[in-house]
Amino acid sequence: MGNLVQAVVGIIILLVVVGGLLYIFYSRSNAVEKTGFGSIIMLGLVALMIPVFWIVEGGNQVQATNNQQNLAIERGMHTYANNCTLNCYAIVNNKVQNATYNGYDMSYFSSQTDDNLRRIISAGIYNPKAVNQPANPNAIPKADTYGGALLSNDIDYLMAFIRSTDPKNHEKNGLDGLPDYLQANNTTLYNAAVTYGKEGQFGTAQDMSNQSSITLTIVDPGTNGVTCQSQSGCFTPINVKVKVGTKITWVNKSKLAHTVVAVQGQDIAQPKAASQIFDSKKQIATGDSFTYTVTDAAYNLNSDTHRLLYYCSIHPDMVAQLVITK
Repeated sequence: MGNLVQAVVGIIILLVVVGGLLYIFYSRSNAVEKTGFGSIIMLGLVALMIPVFWIVEGGNQVQATNNQQNLAIERGMHTYANNCTLNCYAIVNNKVQNATYNGYDMSYFSSQTDDNLRRIISAGIYNPKAVNQPANPNAIPKADTYGGALLSNDIDYLMAFIRSTDPKNHEKNGLDGLPDYLQANNTTLYNAAVTYGKEGQFGTAQDMSNQSSITLTIVDPGTNGVTCQSQSGCFTPINVKVKVGTKITWVNKSKLAHTVVAVQGQDIAQPKAASQIFDSKKQIATGDSFTYTVTDAAYNLNSDTHRLLYYCSIHPDMVAQLVITK
C-alpha cells in the first residue's frame, strides 16, 4: 500500500513539473528556444520517470514475494494437516488450540534456528518429554532421505507454516485456515480435532469408583464457580470414574430442560446417540432427575479406552465423560 501511495505521489509531481515545462515551452516564440526547452522537457521527463518506475517495480517485487510466502504457508498447512500425528491440534469454536508438531509446542520453535527446525522436521525427531509418545516410530513424518514420505519441498513448506505461527510474525498465520481446510477436505480429521478439543477440557477424572451410588448435577453456567464450555449449562463433575454396577442419578438444577444421552464412539463434533447404552428420552425438567446403572455394555462400548462420552441432545455442546472400570 505504501509503495502505491509513493508511486501516485511521484506521478502527480511528474505531471506538475511536465505541465510547468510545457507552459514555458509554448510561451516561447523563438524556434531555437523551443528546441532547447523541448530537450530539457524530455530529459526532465526521463529523469522523473526513473524513480517512479523503480518504486512501482519495487512494489511488484514485494507483492510477488508476499504471494510466494503465503502460498508456501498454505501448502505447509496442507502438509501439516495430512501428516501430523497423535492429536497435534484441537479445534474449539472453529479455532485451532494447543497446536504441536512432533510433540513440540509451536512456541518451542520460535527459539530454534532454521537449521535445527529443518533437522527436527527432516529426521522426524519427536519430543522425548511429550506426554504421548508414538507407539510406532515409523508413523512420525520424516523426509524421504530418512525413509519417510516428505519431499524437500514439503520440508520447506512445513518450515514456512511453523514459522508463521510465531506470535512475532505479523503476516499470515497458517493455523487460521486449518479448520476451514479440514472441513472442506477431511471431515474425519476435523471431527477428531473437535473431539480432542472437548475431551481435553475434561481434566482428570474424579474417582467415584468406590461408591455404589452417585449423584451428578446439571447446572447453569457460573453456578458455584463451575465453568461451562456451553452457554446452556454443564454436567458436573464433568469427568468421573465409576465401576460397572454403579447407580448414577443426574439431577437437573439448571433453568433449562436437558437430556442425558450416551455417545456412540468418540466423535462429539457430530455426536450420534448410543441409546442402547442410556438415553433419558424425555426432557429432564428443572428439579427432575434421570437414573442409570452402569452396565458391561457401557464398559465395552469403547473397549480400547473404556471411556464413555455423553451429551445433551438439546444442547449438543454440553458434553461429559464417564471412565468405567470393573
